[in-house]
Amino acid sequence: MKITRKNNPRRLCHSLALSTGILCILPVLSVSAQTAHTKTPGLPQTLVKEARASIDRGVKYLLEQQKENGSWRNMTSMTGLAVMALHGSNSERYPEQVDKAVKQGRSFIISHVRDSGAIAAKREKYLNYATSICLTALATLDNPEDRDIMRKAREFLLHMQLDEDHPQYEVSEDDPAYGGWAYGSGEPEKPSPNLSTTQFALQALYVTQYLDVETSGDKGQTSRESDLAWDKALDFLKEVQDLPASADKKWVATKLQESKKYDGGFYYTPNESKVNEKLESQDQEDVQGGLRSYGSMTYAGLKSMIYAEVDNDDPRVQAATEWARKHYTLDENPVMGPEGHYYYLQTFAKAFSVLDKEKIVTDEGKTRYWRLDLVKKLLELQKGDGHWVNEKHGRWMESIPELVTSYALLAMEGALGGQL
Repeated sequence: MKITRKNNPRRLCHSLALSTGILCILPVLSVSAQTAHTKTPGLPQTLVKEARASIDRGVKYLLEQQKENGSWRNMTSMTGLAVMALHGSNSERYPEQVDKAVKQGRSFIISHVRDSGAIAAKREKYLNYATSICLTALATLDNPEDRDIMRKAREFLLHMQLDEDHPQYEVSEDDPAYGGWAYGSGEPEKPSPNLSTTQFALQALYVTQYLDVETSGDKGQTSRESDLAWDKALDFLKEVQDLPASADKKWVATKLQESKKYDGGFYYTPNESKVNEKLESQDQEDVQGGLRSYGSMTYAGLKSMIYAEVDNDDPRVQAATEWARKHYTLDENPVMGPEGHYYYLQTFAKAFSVLDKEKIVTDEGKTRYWRLDLVKKLLELQKGDGHWVNEKHGRWMESIPELVTSYALLAMEGALGGQL
């Protein structure tokens, strides 16, 4: 199956670039901004009012956790997420406090810009991950004085994509790692790409595409590099989606329903699924390469394909959407259970927003409205003082309430959309 983007040029404008990771992260950018084609159907006003109050409680909690240096946990990545959550909250109760906190958070981020263009505090070893989130946060705020910093961070991410021009390790086109991004330790070690870092990098590139247009009229070298980066990224996405290379629309419509070997979902890397340790030996015969797709990665792959302008009726998108239909739930991270639940919720919201799909018919034949379901689930999970935390499993730092509260606010803001 040849991996290609749409033939039409990227339809990006300044307002689109400022949309969120959900609609343009993600963040993960503030998920309240909408792309022109995205509809935001009305939620019951009583629920909207309750959700707004919930957001204000979450905002209050984050405000109280900010350190004197403007950061959250002295980490640029966590600060970037908190800044985006606060900026997108549209809080009517704490507008001045939010404005001050966002400015202080931005200053902390700016103070950790490295000569390479990377943005990360000294203690943070995952440079690509941190830079992607910080660049997305700066794009959300869109301060004109940050443009040069953003361009340099963007160039850093383009250079760190695993390809034949990688500064440390040349990666050939036939390598499964080709086109992805690793966490980026900054050390001279062989990088291992993963879909989580890749989706954050693609989000950052997506929301800052307008910087290329400003600089070169969409005809310069940087723009050409950016277009190539998207094509290479699609090569990597092919490697982490559970589909045969020959899959087409007909195959997805028929064989996917019957196949035990392929399910259309996404996993973490071409060589690793985070659920490997959960597989029983008798199950592995039915899973390609011993890998199994799961919720957060499937939605990460789905939204990344939409960012790359793959059509909604493309077999890759159709297969991932079918996986989502079969595994629709907000009670857990499908296949992973409680692990990464909040990461899953905010990725779920981003993916459905860019997919421009308001409802989904589950495998049981029930029609679900994702915005309504997501708001209700987040209201249910919020603690009395306004924070959210993963009480069942702390994997991937979900025992840290500042991180999880940022995830939850971004998800809630995405669900409310134009009604925020």
